[in-house]
Amino acid sequence: MATKKTISAREALKDVLKYSFGEFVRDIRECDEITQTELAKRMRVSRQFINAVEKDKANVSLEMAIKIANALEYPYEAFVEICLNDMLRKSGIKKVVHLETKAA
Repeated sequence: MATKKTISAREALKDVLKYSFGEFVRDIRECDEITQTELAKRMRVSRQFINAVEKDKANVSLEMAIKIANALEYPYEAFVEICLNDMLRKSGIKKVVHLETKAA
């Protein structure tokens, strides 16, 4: 019988900027004990799409990053930031994006 890998949310977010977007989604989903199937149902996409996202085989837009955050019931800002930084890293651009809340 396989043992289930569980990690704390704190561990999942450690060195978060080194994560690919797919790794981040997978770790958050697993920490919250949500299956790929359940996440797919919440988003109205296929489980195969969620699997492709988590394996970094799907191109994820910022809109999709926000949709994933909403489905997992998290604020979207971290998902957008990690998605943008993953896009930069994959493009070979050695820059990091940090989002800041704009004062009113």
